[in-house]
Parts: sequence; structure tokens; C-alpha cells
Amino acid sequence: MIGLKLTHIATGFLLFAASLSGFANEKTITILTQQDVFNDYQHFIAGRDPISLTQYGGSGSRRDVVELVLVQQALKAGGNTYPVKIVKVDNTSDSYSRFIKEITSGTATMGGNSAWFIDLKQINDKVFISEPSIRQGEFEAGLYTTADNADARLSKTLPQIQALTAVVAESWLPDVATLEGIKFKHVLKTQSWDSMVGMLGKKRADVLLAPFQPTADFSMEAGGRKLVPIANVKVGLQGSRHFFVSKASPIGKEVAQSLNLGLAKLREQGTIEKVYRDSGFFNPATRNWNRLN
Repeated sequence: MIGLKLTHIATGFLLFAASLSGFANEKTITILTQQDVFNDYQHFIAGRDPISLTQYGGSGSRRDVVELVLVQQALKAGGNTYPVKIVKVDNTSDSYSRFIKEITSGTATMGGNSAWFIDLKQINDKVFISEPSIRQGEFEAGLYTTADNADARLSKTLPQIQALTAVVAESWLPDVATLEGIKFKHVLKTQSWDSMVGMLGKKRADVLLAPFQPTADFSMEAGGRKLVPIANVKVGLQGSRHFFVSKASPIGKEVAQSLNLGLAKLREQGTIEKVYRDSGFFNPATRNWNRLN
């Protein structure tokens, strides 16, 4: 998400190390992403060349998905000439720790999705941290619930919202801090996005944090369910988000230089803002919504 878009892919994590084993020698940039992001990315790209895209909305588009496009365009704009492969990590209870391990060890070159600086500074001896793709104060999110949860959807006042049960992945520290700061009566902690969505579907939880979507009603499809935000309510998450590259990769330093140069060019051209705006993450329609924090 609010926690961490290909033509060549590994078929599962058990094959992951094998699929990456020769990449460093081939001087190929391996970009790691989560299974659910990868699935939506494939749907969004639909066979198109991510480098040539200039519009970033449409079916399958969301922040994580368009960041995979953004990072590839930034590498290209920064002069990268190495081939790029995107590899998935299956969504499991320990997928995030595996994700970090493969990058910090140099088995994978970099992450394909931005991460909070508060998390990255804990491993800054092992990764190059890019300039921010999402700057301080820019991250706003909705409180999403299932379309049939009338109690949640009709909540309007802060006490009504605080009476709901929120769910969050325990490794998403800014999300956890935000929900606890709002003082929800119950904040349930789980392992992954898929688990969070499942708990909403089973009515074990009422809401989760998610970026606003580029649909007319801001809704999204997740886990076969329609999720919608509580109307006229938003929250702000503190911190900036950055891409990160392995210092253990033999091409890590070059990749980090290309990435930063490319991000600077795309920032100047207005592309970074457009990527997030088209995906609905920067959403002018929610500008005047009540911010809870």
C-alpha cells in the first residue's frame, strides 16, 4: 500500500532464487514486486510497452501498479541500458521479509514499489534510497469498507468512525501509527493486503486504509469484492516514500544513479505528478473531504 508494475516472470517463490540466479552475471535489472501488484500490473499493461505510456489510468490502475511503470520510465530517462525483468514474490505471511531479504542480499536489484523512508532508513547500509516519489504531506488515503457494510458507510462523525474495527498489515508502520492515532476502538493486525481484504469480507473488520482510486465512486475491486471509501472522510499519512536499490548488487550503484537522474527529469516534466493523479492517488475530487488527522 499503503504498504509496498514484463514479460519474463518466475512462476512462484520456490522458483524465485533459481529464476534470479543468472541475472547478475547478465547485468539484468531485476525489479521485485508482490504477487497481487503483479497481477493487477499485467491487467493494466495488457501487452503495452510501459516505457511508452503517457496515460496511467484505467482498469487495474492503482498506486502500486503505476509505480512499476514509473520506475521503469525513470530508469530509461536516466540513461539505463541494462535489460529489465520484473519478478514476483507470492503473497504469504512472510512475503515482505523475503522481499527485503532478496533485495538487501543482492539477489534482486531493486524494489518496484516505493517504501516509507522510516522503514528504509533501518536498512540504509544495504540499499541506495532514491529521491522521494511521494513527498512529505502528499500521501492521503481513504477508509475503505465493503459495499454492503452499511454501518461503516454511514459513519459520519469521528466517534462513529472510532467505533469501527480497522485492519492493517502489522509491518506497515505508518498505517498502524495512523490508525492508532485516530483512536479506533479496535485495530486488528494481520500479515498482508489479501488477508486484510479477507477480514473485511468476513465482517471481522470494517475498514482498511487504501489510496483513493480513479473510478467515479473511488471504488476498487479486491479479492473479488467491491471496496468503497467512507464518503467525505480522508486521512493523512506522515512521511515520504522512496524507491530503493540493493548495494549488494554488482550494478546497484549504476542503477541507483540512473534512477535518481530519471526521477529528477520526470519530476521536472510533471510526469510523476501525472502518474499518481491518473491512478487516482492524487485525487482532486477529495481535496475538500474532512481530514481526520
